[in-house]
Amino acid sequence: MIQDHAHPALRELTARLVALWPEHADYVEKSFDGRAPEVMESSERIADCALRLARTLPEGLGGLCADYRFLCEQIILPEELYFRRHNRYRLSRFADAYEECYANAPFMARYMNGVLLSHVFWRNHAHAISSYMREFLPSLKPGSDLLEIGPGHGILLYFATQSPNIRSVSGWDVSPTSIAHTSRALETLGVGRPVVLQLQNLFDAGNAEPKYDAIVMSEVLEHLEDPIDALHRAKAWLKPGGAIWVNVPANSPCPDHIYLIDSPEHAGEMVRSAGLEVESNQGFPMTGATLEKARKRKLSISCVIVGRAA
Repeated sequence: MIQDHAHPALRELTARLVALWPEHADYVEKSFDGRAPEVMESSERIADCALRLARTLPEGLGGLCADYRFLCEQIILPEELYFRRHNRYRLSRFADAYEECYANAPFMARYMNGVLLSHVFWRNHAHAISSYMREFLPSLKPGSDLLEIGPGHGILLYFATQSPNIRSVSGWDVSPTSIAHTSRALETLGVGRPVVLQLQNLFDAGNAEPKYDAIVMSEVLEHLEDPIDALHRAKAWLKPGGAIWVNVPANSPCPDHIYLIDSPEHAGEMVRSAGLEVESNQGFPMTGATLEKARKRKLSISCVIVGRAA
């Protein structure tokens, strides 16, 4: 468990979660065991954001931790059991996922709170977001205009606003709850610069114009019936030479996951099929698994791809 004084936010967040859910302590300890110092530093920054956001919730930090437990036990576990029995996700149509999840504001609020903490406590999520913070954002040229499609809880948009390389920040989402959640998060975290948030479906965005230097699609493609078409459409908004950062889970059942990706190679080929050059492709396995084990047993892998427009 977190004992050192170099990571006070991680120590406080972990202690509160384990106090409320002691059965999860072994998992949390295994997740942190052996994390590289730079990933720990990224996790500390996310934990600090989570603590600040928790102060605005009616039930505070305890409520945030309860939503994380709700995510693990009541959202993911039933879907995982279905996936193991049938070797596919339960839903396959976006309309069904929208009705069950995105149109259900109370559910979505708890879901997004839980996912926020998963970026701290799930090894694969922690490594994926750390790569975004430490590698992708610093790689962008000064004066870049960035769009995130599907910002959800808003934490990636927040870190984009903190990058000296980013001139403008925009976010599109299909869920009104997500837009409201992102807006509150940015306000709570003290973002003083303008951020353009739109209730916008990528497939209904009209005639695209290449106006962005960078596009972020984190945990979006698995929610779509045709993710390659989505990547094609996103590419059309990229300036020549622009970069896209894709984070998509393989073998990761959730109630709103409808497109099954089975490996980092599958994810990379999707990006390539959309006419983008794949510059890097990383696979981060879930807590307790090596990449080889995760491939063999179809365990969750966070696939992080950086693509480039010609």
